[in-house]
Amino acid sequence: MPTYDYQCQNCGKKFTLIMRISEHGKTKVACPKCKGRKVKQMISLFTAKTSRKS
Repeated sequence: MPTYDYQCQNCGKKFTLIMRISEHGKTKVACPKCKGRKVKQMISLFTAKTSRKS
């Protein structure tokens, strides 16, 4: 499952959530520290795993 990085606009806490792609955009995200819902999704890197050897 993909990970999504967020930052709370109330307290500044950065956190990561793991959720299905189908849940992303439908789920109300809340800050784990202050429980605020004013969060901003951060740009995050991703890794793609293939069966080919480089």
